[in-house]
Amino acid sequence: MPLYEYDCPKCGRFEVLQRVSDAPLDTHDCGNKVRKVMSAGAFSFKGSGFYATDYKKSQKSDAPACDKPKGEGCASCPGNKAA
Repeated sequence: MPLYEYDCPKCGRFEVLQRVSDAPLDTHDCGNKVRKVMSAGAFSFKGSGFYATDYKKSQKSDAPACDKPKGEGCASCPGNKAA
């Protein structure tokens, strides 16, 4: 069940655990009228994003791994092949 926030002019903000199908509250326990307020989500996305490029499948290469710096590899290095 979601947690909703309400604003009471006397008591301030408070949270109520309600079903989505429940009607919004009209009054607080103190008797004052309340209004439902928007609140921040309880989760956040961190990192560069959620794209297909973030989760590349590893490509198997038949060429042997090269331990030389990029651009200085041998002729069989995948990076040195002619386009």
